[in-house]
Amino acid sequence: MNVSSVGLGKLGLCSAACFASKGHHVIGVDSNGRHVDALRDGQCPIDETGLPALLARCRHNMEFTTNYGHAVRDSDITLITVPTPSDATGRFSNTDLEAVLDRIAPALRAKSMFHVVGVVSTVMPGTCERVFKPRLEKLTGKLCGRDFGLLYNPEFVALGSVVSDFLHPDLLLIGASDGRSARIARELYSTVVESNPCYALMGLTNAEITKLSLNCYVTMKISFANELAAICEKIPGADVDVVTTAIGADVRVGRKYLKGGLGFGGPCFPRDNLAFQRCAEDAGTCAHLSPRVVEVNVEIVNRLCAMIRGHAEPGSTVALLGLSYKPGTHVVEESQPVMVAEKLLDAGYVVRMHDPKALESAAEVLQGRGIYCNCPYDAASNASVVVMLTPWPEYNRLDIHRLEERAGSLPLLIDCWRIYRNAPFRKFTYRAFGTAVQPSGRNVYDSLASILHPDDRRRAPVLERPPVQHPALT
Repeated sequence: MNVSSVGLGKLGLCSAACFASKGHHVIGVDSNGRHVDALRDGQCPIDETGLPALLARCRHNMEFTTNYGHAVRDSDITLITVPTPSDATGRFSNTDLEAVLDRIAPALRAKSMFHVVGVVSTVMPGTCERVFKPRLEKLTGKLCGRDFGLLYNPEFVALGSVVSDFLHPDLLLIGASDGRSARIARELYSTVVESNPCYALMGLTNAEITKLSLNCYVTMKISFANELAAICEKIPGADVDVVTTAIGADVRVGRKYLKGGLGFGGPCFPRDNLAFQRCAEDAGTCAHLSPRVVEVNVEIVNRLCAMIRGHAEPGSTVALLGLSYKPGTHVVEESQPVMVAEKLLDAGYVVRMHDPKALESAAEVLQGRGIYCNCPYDAASNASVVVMLTPWPEYNRLDIHRLEERAGSLPLLIDCWRIYRNAPFRKFTYRAFGTAVQPSGRNVYDSLASILHPDDRRRAPVLERPPVQHPALT
């Protein structure tokens, strides 16, 4: 199939490359001429796992242009992935999307063949039916469902694993104006995905609601696990990992996103919650759970800062390991680690920071305040408190004794994801999110898995600790 992909950013370029890798001819369109020139020259301007290698393999099936008319004329379906940032009210802005529709309309008007227009960007429920459909009909003089089709088919992917997530979805959500468009979309995606997803075919408005509410439901699970972690910290012998592992074994709940730690961040989850609340208001009702989910998320930063203040006075050095909102990306938008850094800097602490990818992004947000280190051990230099924030795989391999040696006297290690829970500390006082502090001043873990016979352990996998799962960008 001939596919045109409008918007060659973090998500659009990845999906375009995935289509091309499966043999489809893809015309990539973007209004940024420099971006297009870089792609034409064989460069990969997006930092995303697996994308450079994928582009190298499928470039023979791709072309890049700033000409929207050419893209529509020479393709069967146009997929639009452009930013829809929050406006002043918390609703998604359609400015960029509407600009794209205006640019493709002349070619769509002149085209005699049925053409499908697919909106991938997140929008407010009702937007496709009430805004995009009449806009395209007015601009083209054509009838939606007869002369052209309209889709709403958002992706469920996370930065750092966009390519893998796109190729292996659990759910393919396709909202369509008509049956013909739905069939075309299903046929296209079925030739690309490598998993056996659920195809959810529905109308445009239900698809818009599904996308927004699914993201908000995920954040509700995250906040529940984090609220549970805060409770476990106050109950002697409690361990949030033991509790959530058991809870997650119930098929009614599931283990994904049920990991007490830092809260959600990134460019999607926070804004989707706000948009969900505005959606409820627009419908004449009220979203009761979503505001509390956001409140719990905000409280985590305050709780962590209180732990730091309880051990070190302003003027002391605090080392922050991990600044991106999740591992695998340089993005710090709505990053709780960066929020912690900002609060500590405002309070007068000396803040030393390390992150494998996000130092430059964090420095821009923090306006250069603080000390940025290329080595995690340098970040810990003379620190009264060391905080493990973003669970990068690199941090799992740190030499804990070397970290202790670089830290100051009587240092505190705060472990938000409990990755050092079994480390043989010599110097650190250890505090972990989600576990109670015993009279000894250390966290003590009470897991029955440690006393079971090996045969019993194999029969009781629910007692095994799950790997760290950090909120993903959808």
